[in-house]
Amino acid sequence: MSTETKWIIETQDLNRVYGDGEQIHALDQVNLHISAGELVAVMGPSGSGKSTLLNVIGALDRPTSGKVYIDGQDLAKIRNKDKFRARTVGFVFQLHNLLPTLSALENVEVPMMGHIAPWARRKRAKELLELVGLAARMKHLPSQLSGGQRQRVAVARALANNPPLVLADEPTGNLDTSAGNDLMSLLHELNRSQGTTFVVVTHDLNVARQTRRVVVMADGKIVREDCIGSPIEEDLKVWSNSELGRRVIEKDIDSLSALGISREQMESIHEIFDQNLSESLPEHDD
Repeated sequence: MSTETKWIIETQDLNRVYGDGEQIHALDQVNLHISAGELVAVMGPSGSGKSTLLNVIGALDRPTSGKVYIDGQDLAKIRNKDKFRARTVGFVFQLHNLLPTLSALENVEVPMMGHIAPWARRKRAKELLELVGLAARMKHLPSQLSGGQRQRVAVARALANNPPLVLADEPTGNLDTSAGNDLMSLLHELNRSQGTTFVVVTHDLNVARQTRRVVVMADGKIVREDCIGSPIEEDLKVWSNSELGRRVIEKDIDSLSALGISREQMESIHEIFDQNLSESLPEHDD
């Protein structure tokens, strides 16, 4: 395993195959490195392997072959996976999975039961709910909270044992845009203030663009990784992958003229690309 960088997640030639007859390669030779303190999104279409990757990283599923290291620990050598998960990895799912008969405070206490004294457990749960902005909702049942508030409780619960890593599988999937943006702002703040590493699986480009790095998957493979830039940089990246964007980058004068775009307009647009995405643009001969 690499020792040059503090990887909190490192996978080596990771494979996960399902089925005895017609096999499905959910993960296919996945090599991923995530540093401690990162905020990373994993994107891809349904069936691309992103949730399987999260489950394997979180020791909820076993790889068919390959290696997984979490915070320097080889998952294959860890016997007590439950104890490992409780102390090292927090989980946030699309469905909050809160216990309906317990208050927000009691739900946050659940992962700490059996680990710390009741008084310390209660104190920690209160501090976490205050941290996620729910100091006034501690005694409320899940049914008395909004969707966004329930997910905030789920985030607080994921942080209960102070894990260095939190894995979030479509955490905004059941939220409206406003509540989803609020939740991502919360993850940003926790990442900054607590130093917690977050890996967020999402199909929503808007959510992915609120992280700092995006890992794109397809057919069980990592096909691309992008660092997130400014809003204009991200808009230009999306536009550059469109047919019109590609024609501008390639300086396809004939095609652009047919669309009513003059050489001067093309040069102006290309200059904007040069100023914001110079490293991403191909070189052209004049």
